[in-house]
Amino acid sequence: MLNFEFLEAKRRPRGRPSAVQAAELRESFLAAALQSFLEKGYAATSIEAISRDAGVAKITIYRQFENKQALFHEVVHRAVSNARNTMQATVVREGADERELLLDLVERMYLGATEPETLALLRLVIAEAVRFPELAKSLYAENSYVLGPVVAYLTEAHRAGRLNVPSPELAAVQLSTLAFGGVRFFISKPLAGPAERRVWAEAIVDLVLCGWAPQPVRNATLDVIPAINA
Repeated sequence: MLNFEFLEAKRRPRGRPSAVQAAELRESFLAAALQSFLEKGYAATSIEAISRDAGVAKITIYRQFENKQALFHEVVHRAVSNARNTMQATVVREGADERELLLDLVERMYLGATEPETLALLRLVIAEAVRFPELAKSLYAENSYVLGPVVAYLTEAHRAGRLNVPSPELAAVQLSTLAFGGVRFFISKPLAGPAERRVWAEAIVDLVLCGWAPQPVRNATLDVIPAINA
């Protein structure tokens, strides 16, 4: 059997790897881990196999991740980080019309969730959730991380009176669930293209804005007049 620890040591100069080399090694084994999880599933993937596929020593992976669960959590985290960054860029636009901002946000939520690798990871977690409930917990934690910018936006919109969203965390989850389409997109084809996505987004935004519209300010003086005249 080949000694991969020895081979890796032969490839690299002696001593601790440079920051660039360490980053390259990390990228190589994380890419191999993603591929293995998607192709073999969580149960059939091992850190030993990942190290072979990536051409790195097992100890290189174990120095950063104590077990397979921690490694999987990082793979999922990387997969959803782009979605969070996209949402952050969407909701920080100054002076944007609320409806247009929400339309853009819903479309980007949908695209992020139906990106092939992300969708495959979501399907994997769902398939393995009964045997490995810790994976579902990891995904739930990642969902909170991804929706962070949306929660911050809804909180500020509520504070400023632009929207009526007394529970931003719940509203963000509800909006994302509508945007993703629930189980529909796990078992059927994605929307056909930009035009279909826009129609989908417009229906969602028009629906939520009915409930999130700012409440009219009541005139306390007018409210008490009937009582005074009675």
